[in-house]
Amino acid sequence: MDQNRVDQNRADENDAAPTSSARHRASAPEASRLPSSDDLEVLSRQLGRPVRDVVEIPARCVCGNPLVAATSPRLSNGTPFPTTFYLTHPVITSAVSRLEAAGLMNEMNDRLAADAGLAGRYRAAHEAYLASRAEIGARCGIGSVPEIDGVSAGGMPTRVKCLHVLVGHSLAAGPAVNPLGDESIAAIAEWWTVDRCYCDGAWDTGGEAPSRDLSRHGPQGLPEIVGRPAPVRKSRGTAGTGESK
Repeated sequence: MDQNRVDQNRADENDAAPTSSARHRASAPEASRLPSSDDLEVLSRQLGRPVRDVVEIPARCVCGNPLVAATSPRLSNGTPFPTTFYLTHPVITSAVSRLEAAGLMNEMNDRLAADAGLAGRYRAAHEAYLASRAEIGARCGIGSVPEIDGVSAGGMPTRVKCLHVLVGHSLAAGPAVNPLGDESIAAIAEWWTVDRCYCDGAWDTGGEAPSRDLSRHGPQGLPEIVGRPAPVRKSRGTAGTGESK
């Protein structure tokens, strides 16, 4: 299977020439949110490890590949899992890691302390995250998870602790839900934009998908896991026609 090949059915549904509003969002339509076996294989290759308990694909590249995975709020082993939206695309994770290394989280935390309006919008993003997790839990049959009731991810509602979480939320929810996630997406435009495909060469497509954890990805908001640096990969963007060069 060519992991970076355009899924023709998706291309027909979404149209090869996106509208002005579509060019600014990656959130997937409801019909394409259920993960296929191909999606799960791509996710495993993107992350360098077998994926588990992925219940939806809430954001996709223009070519159809996953950008964000939605994980069940309770894993199959019974563990509560608060990080619902997990950023998976290596080009985006690397770009966001650059922002973190440059100190953007500290700047955002200073602004949250000084700007009541921004703080209010960020708290609303926290509430939206919780609502989305509850909806996903209901759709996948898990229901409520009391252990993480009121707990979102990424430092919300008062701090910024992981930009990967905020970007994953913004890509899944669409614009104007998480203000700092939206800002972070704008800040990585040098390396990634929503209207172009950057999948070619971004992950290994040869051989079998990973059967054990080979990842270098960080924990994305899970404080009990010691983070590892995200991979730095160079990838050339292609026009948003749904085709990779």
